[in-house]
Amino acid sequence: MFKTVLMFLILSLAVPASTLSAAQAEDVAWSVLFPGTGQFRTGRYTRGAIFMGSEILALGGLLVVNIQYDREVEAYESARALYKSSSYIGDADYYYDSMVSAWDNADNLNGYRKALAGAAIGVWVVNVADMIWGKEAHNPPLALDVRSDGFMVCGTFRF
Repeated sequence: MFKTVLMFLILSLAVPASTLSAAQAEDVAWSVLFPGTGQFRTGRYTRGAIFMGSEILALGGLLVVNIQYDREVEAYESARALYKSSSYIGDADYYYDSMVSAWDNADNLNGYRKALAGAAIGVWVVNVADMIWGKEAHNPPLALDVRSDGFMVCGTFRF
């Protein structure tokens, strides 16, 4: 997985240098640093917000789950040490159950960590691919509505 991401990173930096203009390559570089920033720079605000929000959610969730995982590992190690040093069968049984419970919780949290890391990497890859091969934003002209009491100028953007 790491090799694939590394290869994609190298390709994402090499392709813009060969096929895109300098400004487009700079936008791709901004997106490589953090998803969504390149889209914001090119006027694709909705896509930028989606990529940036998704990346923040994935990385924030990964941070929270990683903290919980570390706590469960510490609980497992503590219960394991107490289990090994217990001399009464009731204490040994209690600490064994605590140890197994902490192990199961840590194992479940490790699965969540892998899923969230995969989601963060996936968002990053799709973001960079969108910057390299996606269509440029089309900025429609301003609309002018002339009325008897004045006029109204409005512009729109699309996804």
